[in-house]
Amino acid sequence: MTFTINWDKNGVYVKFRGVVNAQDLIDANNYVISNANFESINFQIFDFLDIEEFKITSYDISIIGVMDKSQTDVKKDMKVAVVTQSDYVREITAEYDKIMSGSNWETNIFPSLEAAREWVISE
Repeated sequence: MTFTINWDKNGVYVKFRGVVNAQDLIDANNYVISNANFESINFQIFDFLDIEEFKITSYDISIIGVMDKSQTDVKKDMKVAVVTQSDYVREITAEYDKIMSGSNWETNIFPSLEAAREWVISE
């Protein structure tokens, strides 16, 4: 497994390492949205700072986007913070944003975990 998940009362933090492929991202997303705590959280932080490679295509991120978009009926508001310094991860996140448009889920990209944490707890 290339990721770890930590929950707190307001959100979830998912830390990725090594080579991240589509199945890793789908598995992490499934763990988050199927957890009993999902309905009570306000944010998700996905940390890609320590990855070696990001093997996610536009098609792969569309699967994640469809999974998340289907959750917007149940979980109306959510902040999704992506922590990365990779241009490619930023590009794929922009694809995710397009899929999530029209929902109340907000996505933002940050170069540091500290900046992401500040954003997710802000009003």
